[in-house]
Amino acid sequence: MKKVFLLIGLLGLVVSCSLDDDNTNVNYEFVPVVDYELPDTLVYGKRYQLPVRYVSPTSCNQFYGFDYDRKDSTRFVFVVNKVFENETCTETPTDTVEQLLKFEVVYEYDYIFKFFNGLDENDEATYLTDTIPVKR
Repeated sequence: MKKVFLLIGLLGLVVSCSLDDDNTNVNYEFVPVVDYELPDTLVYGKRYQLPVRYVSPTSCNQFYGFDYDRKDSTRFVFVVNKVFENETCTETPTDTVEQLLKFEVVYEYDYIFKFFNGLDENDEATYLTDTIPVKR
């Protein structure tokens, strides 16, 4: 009897869930950082919430998160937007959005931050760059 109720419950769960998403496609894209705030120095072992600002290109763009890469002491930071396709979008090139980048200082060397700032005429990435020393 328990198996019958379990089977009915599972069948009800499967039938009640809809996989139809109204044909909404989602893409992900990097958007250029226009401004950020970093402290003059970082303290080893401390956690920070660093304000990062970007301009949302359209009303179909939504903050998804940060993509983060490192090479030696350099930290490459990218803002990732989720873009909803098949929607009616309006351009909003003046809407600046601020998000907090969570960062923990785990090394005692100076950090070089490179925030993605877009592509140049040769489709090469450009960055806003700052070097921040670490103290103990």
